[in-house]
Amino acid sequence: MSSADLVAQWERVQRKTFTNWVNMHLAKRGSKIEDVATGFKDGVALLQLLEVISDESVGKFVMNPKMRVQQVENLDKALKFITAHDVKLVNIGAPEIADGNLKVTLGMIWSVILRFVIAGLSEEGLSAKEGLLLWCQRKTQNHKDRINNGNGVQDFHVSFQDGMAFCALIHRHRPDLINFDELNPENKLENLNKAFEICAEHLDIPKLLDAEDIVNIPRPDERSIMTYVAAMYKVFSSLDNVEAAGKRLTKFVEFERQVQELVHDYERRTRALNDAVHDKVSELGSSPVGDDYQGVKALIAAFREYKRVQKRKWIVEQADLAALFTNIQAKLKSMNRPPYVPPQGLAVADVETNIETLGGAERARRNALNTSLRNILEALRLAFAKPANEFFSHLQSAKSALANFSGELEEQLASAEAKLQELKSIHSQLSVIEEAEKACDAANIEENDHTEHTHDDLLFEYEQVTKAFNKAISALQGQIATKANTGISAEQYAEFKASFDHFDDDKSGFLSRLEFKSCLSSLGVIAIDFEGNDKNFEEIFKRVSGNGEHVTLDQFVKYMTEISADATSPEQLLDSFKTIAAGRDYVFVNDLKVAQLPAELVDYLVATIPAYPGVEGALDYKSWVQRA
Repeated sequence: MSSADLVAQWERVQRKTFTNWVNMHLAKRGSKIEDVATGFKDGVALLQLLEVISDESVGKFVMNPKMRVQQVENLDKALKFITAHDVKLVNIGAPEIADGNLKVTLGMIWSVILRFVIAGLSEEGLSAKEGLLLWCQRKTQNHKDRINNGNGVQDFHVSFQDGMAFCALIHRHRPDLINFDELNPENKLENLNKAFEICAEHLDIPKLLDAEDIVNIPRPDERSIMTYVAAMYKVFSSLDNVEAAGKRLTKFVEFERQVQELVHDYERRTRALNDAVHDKVSELGSSPVGDDYQGVKALIAAFREYKRVQKRKWIVEQADLAALFTNIQAKLKSMNRPPYVPPQGLAVADVETNIETLGGAERARRNALNTSLRNILEALRLAFAKPANEFFSHLQSAKSALANFSGELEEQLASAEAKLQELKSIHSQLSVIEEAEKACDAANIEENDHTEHTHDDLLFEYEQVTKAFNKAISALQGQIATKANTGISAEQYAEFKASFDHFDDDKSGFLSRLEFKSCLSSLGVIAIDFEGNDKNFEEIFKRVSGNGEHVTLDQFVKYMTEISADATSPEQLLDSFKTIAAGRDYVFVNDLKVAQLPAELVDYLVATIPAYPGVEGALDYKSWVQRA
């Protein structure tokens, strides 16, 4: 069956179902229509229907309209009444209904059914359709395995096609009217007709549907089935009220037994609560308060957890017991029984007194923990502040001494070196201060009225003062060297010493062969040697070290003074050329350019230095130096 054919079938079924549904309600006014497509043309039947299903008056209207304008006027009045009840009518107008437009009329009737019949059936915040479906599912839960191939009620079309869902709804509310176990899901027509006949004969629900219209369509019309199910809901809801009344009666019969159970429950739980509270009061009064930050914090956390969890459970239990006590008294009064008098110590007031006592014990415990915490935090502040302040005082003393050195240069140097050793001796205090600060940080201490210092600030100050002393010592050494006529300035001496100290990795006071080579390479005195056979370096090391195994500071300064001085001895010239030539006995023009010699001087040297025999483009700088 094509989609168009299926829609046509639905319209045909809706036409019959809606006609029957309308007549079911119009019967209360003693009237009926033959067909919804034509029965509402003059608007009279529609207005009467609206008054019946809404239980409201639509006002005055033309009872016997002869002219089309009167018919349209009635229909307009009906449509306005519908829209006034929060029904949104889309593309539905009075002229179309007056003209017998079937599609428009069916849409209008379905909107009326949704608003005035099904809308009131919604449950648990669901839509009307979802609420009606949920009602069907709940009522047929025990019949689910025999409905819709074991799937139960899932929709308002194929789930009702075998008739078992209709029969299950009847059996759930009126088991005396139908033997559900004898039904066969294969006998669809028989099941549907049985359900419709029982509803018409015993439940005053007219036969709105034809069984053939449900069985012979691949997908039955949803709106028609919902309309019929809604009618069943109206009838069975009254039966549900009877069932609820039976439940209330059962509850009343069990009333006296329940009261005794409630009394027993109240006394048992009250004793348990009182015992627990008494034990907690004793525990709070005898528990330790901790002697370190983490310990106190753990105790405070445990106390807060108790307050957040266990104490709240007891408070809830207290409230529940008070409510239970009130409930017992109310039940007894409703039965004209004497009020319940709890045993000694189990009254609501007794429980309240115990809870108040517990509150006092809690306040004392909280105060003791807070006092302990404050004392520990203060001790942590002092543990940091004392060494920090003392360390700062040492730094201030050193800075003051640095600015007040006097006497001969050698005396000043000795004083500076002695003071530097003092600074080094207090360096270990920084780790003590750092650990004390970490302890404060771990305790979330952000303010300390006993000091304004931090470990980071003190470390910075220490490094700066130490650097200042090192610079002063280097300057004094430079001044002393200058005084000894070394031929260099104090600044040059400090620069040479800094280079020496940097490459003195093991701080031995002299440079090994490798350290000396690295130092000269970094200064650009020699080229970086990737092969380890730099003859030029070996000659320099041999000459500077005096054929020794290492180079001292004095030897290093002397050598750097020689190569840095403005004098131009043959040895210095040869060393310079050999450095530029990477140790070779000849030099190329490009070597001179790489050494950053001015272009005019390069041209001059090319013109004056003789060619080196056997190597094309090479210049014999040694011959030139000897001749210069």
